[in-house]
Amino acid sequence: MTRSADPIIAALAAGTALLTCYGCLSAATWISRARPRCTIGALAGNTAALGLGLWSTCALEALAFSCGSGAPLAGTSWLLALALAAGGQLCGLVFLAGREPDLPAIAGSAFSFTAAILETQWLTFQAGGGLPDSPAARGWAGGVLLLTFGGFALGFWLACNGQRLGAWSQRGARIVLALALAAAILGLGTGVPWAARLPNARSSGSAFDTRLLAVAMAAVAAAALIVRQVVATFLRKLGESANRSRHDLAEAHARLHHIAIHDPLTGLPNRNLLKDRLAKSLAERNSAGRTIAVAAIDLDRFSSINHSLGHGVGDGVLIEIAHRLEAAVPAPHTLARVGGDSFGLLIDSVSARMEAHAITSAMLAALEQPFLIHGQEIRVRLSIGVSVYPDDARRGDDLLAHAEAALVTCKRHGGGRVLFFDPSMSDSMQERLALENDLRRALTAGEFEIHYQPQISTRSGRILSVEALLRWRHPTKGLIAPSSFIPLAEQTGLIVPLDAWVLREACRQAGAWLANGLHFKVAVNLSAMQFRCPDILDTIVAAVHGAGLDPRVLEIELTESALMTEPEKSSAALKMLRSMGISIAIDDFGTGYSSLSYLRRLPIDKLKIDRSFIRDLPTSATDESIVRAIVSLAHSVGLQVVAEGVETVEQLESIRGLDCDQWQGYYCCVPQPASELTERLAGDAALSVTGIRAALTRASRLLGP
Repeated sequence: MTRSADPIIAALAAGTALLTCYGCLSAATWISRARPRCTIGALAGNTAALGLGLWSTCALEALAFSCGSGAPLAGTSWLLALALAAGGQLCGLVFLAGREPDLPAIAGSAFSFTAAILETQWLTFQAGGGLPDSPAARGWAGGVLLLTFGGFALGFWLACNGQRLGAWSQRGARIVLALALAAAILGLGTGVPWAARLPNARSSGSAFDTRLLAVAMAAVAAAALIVRQVVATFLRKLGESANRSRHDLAEAHARLHHIAIHDPLTGLPNRNLLKDRLAKSLAERNSAGRTIAVAAIDLDRFSSINHSLGHGVGDGVLIEIAHRLEAAVPAPHTLARVGGDSFGLLIDSVSARMEAHAITSAMLAALEQPFLIHGQEIRVRLSIGVSVYPDDARRGDDLLAHAEAALVTCKRHGGGRVLFFDPSMSDSMQERLALENDLRRALTAGEFEIHYQPQISTRSGRILSVEALLRWRHPTKGLIAPSSFIPLAEQTGLIVPLDAWVLREACRQAGAWLANGLHFKVAVNLSAMQFRCPDILDTIVAAVHGAGLDPRVLEIELTESALMTEPEKSSAALKMLRSMGISIAIDDFGTGYSSLSYLRRLPIDKLKIDRSFIRDLPTSATDESIVRAIVSLAHSVGLQVVAEGVETVEQLESIRGLDCDQWQGYYCCVPQPASELTERLAGDAALSVTGIRAALTRASRLLGP
């Protein structure tokens, strides 16, 4: 007769079936995505949990239909059923782990899982004493098996190819398929009591004992399946975190690599990337007709924009300059920013020299249009030096060095143009480098000395002051003229310690002259760089106090450009110096800004007319008019006027006729060391005679043997 199923045990069987089927689909997803890194431990753990789940489902279904019948639940058939359940699961997972998840692999895995269900059900019901023995039951079982195979195949296909679906869509599809597969497994078992009997039934156990056993089996199976699912979820989350970390690390590495080889302000390649591409181009230099051009590009006087408008505005101008230059450089050539206001260009082509001509000319044209900043037009010029492989050099470093040499030569001749390398430029650069090294050594070696030249009153012939002039006595080259090393000292920043040394030494010498009864001022030139130093006032005060000198003996000479770079700050510093009693003179007046308005606003005592206006003064009506206007204007605002570079008696008579207050030059004497000048001045520092005759007499004495 046909028995009804125990509802409690049947519910346990249904729950276990659902957990098992969901676990099968989840394991398939895990194993297929972990391939080829799937470990034996993962296969073994999934096999044990899923095999126990499948066996428990079949056993619980058999118990549900045999509850109270006394059907035996022990024997080798039960153990064999458990082994077959685990083996089928293992085969199905191996299909997915051992090869690409294509259709044959998916079909083989689905067949293995379906066969495991069939064998486990068969042996379980055989152990319970009942088998489907009618054609209808066998047809039912076959249909259910086909449904099971199709469900597993679809689930495994989604597991292997469902990455396009969202996480929730995949999870929902997995739950629906798990419900269908669980129903199929349970439906396969319902055909046994429907078409077969359970013979040999005997009342050897109660329904309570059977239910207790079912609960225990379901609990063990559920625990194994839940642990499997927790482990799978944990490992999936761990894998996702590891993938995110690898992705983030790869992105960070890419960003760091980009930062390492690109300029952060303009986004252009930097010096490292330029040199790397140059090295690659040279490595491929064996190509027929291959030539390479390297250009060193510098912005003329760009620092004045930073100083006057601020670095924020300067950075904005640099970005715009980079955009204009980049637009002038066609691919695949490389434009790089290699320094603050310096760029580099790499041209790699068959006709690199011709392309260098065209591209650099386009760069110059790109900057002809001014930049409009805060309503003010700013114009920037380029200086460009170019060297070409293989004509100028065959090594990358030599090409860069020769381009720099051409750039330096270009800037030395006024800039604003393109200059190609010539071998003579390399010799000049080597001499410059040697001179710079000697200059750095000379300050500590004590090779510098100060020569002094008097400034004489045109009316009384008295020596009113002496100007301290720096000289360099080189151990092998002898006395080097200031014009040969002062510009280099300004470019390298060595002018600051040099000026400080001259200031201290001149103050010391002035104190020595005062102690010997020689009363006149000492004038010291300060460079624009030194005057802009924040501690310039402290430096001057320390020099004066260190020599025990009355500040009124010291006179500071500055050029117009030094004062006009930052007029407000300059005015404040000059007022501080004037309040101490130090005199201020403007040197080389007429060669700089020649702005007459600052004569009224700045605290100045003296103007020194540049020698270029004195040279042709006796014969040039133009120079005479200019000097007369300067003298008249200076006197109108209470300033003294000094004529520089007086070398002839005619020049001296001319400046006296134009009412200049003082003069200095070779007509009096060449600049001399303090010891020689002291000997000539001893006892005769303040002549009392009047007029030009006294000055000339003084000059003849100083020039005499």
